[in-house]
Amino acid sequence: MQVAVSPLHCQSLSQTATMSNGPATTDQAPIQIDAAIIGGGIAGTWLYHLLHKRGYSVVLLEGTALGTDQTLASQGMIHGGLKYALSGVTTRASEAIASMPARWRACLAQQDDIDLSALQVVADRYYMFANNSALGKLTSFFASRALRGRIEKVRDIQALPQFKGFDGVVYALNDFVIDTRALLAHLVSIKPEHALSLQVDETNLSQLENGEYRIQLQDLQLQCGTLISCAGNGSGALLRQLRVANIEVQQRPLNQIIVRPRHQVELYAHCLTGVTTGEPRLTITSHHSDTADGSQGRLLWYVGGLLASDGVHLSDAEQIAKAARELQTCVPWLDWQGAEYEVLRVNRAEPRQAAGRRPDEAYAAREGNFIQCFPTKLTLAPDLGDRVLKLLPPPRHPGRFHSNHPRAAVGSPPW
Repeated sequence: MQVAVSPLHCQSLSQTATMSNGPATTDQAPIQIDAAIIGGGIAGTWLYHLLHKRGYSVVLLEGTALGTDQTLASQGMIHGGLKYALSGVTTRASEAIASMPARWRACLAQQDDIDLSALQVVADRYYMFANNSALGKLTSFFASRALRGRIEKVRDIQALPQFKGFDGVVYALNDFVIDTRALLAHLVSIKPEHALSLQVDETNLSQLENGEYRIQLQDLQLQCGTLISCAGNGSGALLRQLRVANIEVQQRPLNQIIVRPRHQVELYAHCLTGVTTGEPRLTITSHHSDTADGSQGRLLWYVGGLLASDGVHLSDAEQIAKAARELQTCVPWLDWQGAEYEVLRVNRAEPRQAAGRRPDEAYAAREGNFIQCFPTKLTLAPDLGDRVLKLLPPPRHPGRFHSNHPRAAVGSPPW
């Protein structure tokens, strides 16, 4: 995709500027770095870690807190796309993502560029279940040779505590769940002093005549060869500021449900009971609320799937009532009396697609010295890293500097 990038009017940055983060003194020459990343979700933090590992001098700029908006509101699933193949055939979406669980497991085993061995997974397996064994052509599809190693039928369901009392069929996937907050903290720990808190706008970002970008911090200026946007829902405003004409952003909203049940059963699964579309009826992960002393708080279920995508036009009260009915229907072996419900509306930012459909792959496009990125899914972060590396020239600048500018902190999940 060709992107027209027009240089911004470059105001004189040799003068003292006033910004939201405080006054800046700019007497010294700008520090040359290879790249600056705007946006500290999974895309920005993954690229920040990866580029440092590859020898690039890079800063990360986040306007609120790392992971706020989309990453910490995700379910933390590292999945291989089978939830996109419920029509009984593999699709471009299901196959584009098929290798991602193995890629992430390689990171966890110190066998990839990103070393995630310090992290613990929240759940090592993910499941699909339905309250009867008659899944039609899905039964033979799940057993097909094409899916070998990606899914297997659970023979002894009652041996799984979370399904004790369930009368139906269960499949185990090669998918797993990761703690997104711990992941973000780990990714920026490679060089925390260069992950900075800055709301980027026209007061602190300008494009020079040579196409490079200048960024004003509290106490110094940075000049980067490449500006990488991972700004998520802030991408539209940034693209307008930089006058990038040919990249458009779309939003696909969700109306997720947070449930605090009285029972203490953790579940990580897709419900296929009565499924009639290409999307799971429910997608469930389990988490715990934060406590003041840092101990594990109250159990909650975070529920998406068709319930969340179909519920975007419902009121909060209507969505909660529907969620209560769905859980009673789909997970009847657990007690839902006294459960507490709330809604969480999430907007996913993506490159615009025909008819607003879901993108199948990670996205990275470069024009001039600007790169726009969308991971589209948490699990595609390694694929996004591969794509961006192909768009970057070799590292050129050592980028050694010390700044007293405030560092970016990791945010908290919305529950």
